[in-house]
Amino acid sequence: MPIFAFENKQAIQEFIISAKENKYDLSDLLIAYSAKNKGCEKIITFDKKASKFRLFELIK
Repeated sequence: MPIFAFENKQAIQEFIISAKENKYDLSDLLIAYSAKNKGCEKIITFDKKASKFRLFELIK
């Protein structure tokens, strides 16, 4: 849609593909791919479910 401008199209594309392939929360996936495309290797989280996704690391 021409009224939308997205900051990081690559992150959005990866997010959409990944969202179709798994059952993680969509917000967690969007955070993960946005961070990855900004250069982060891991994203730390307290969320046990999200920590099972390859880009997250659980804080204990």
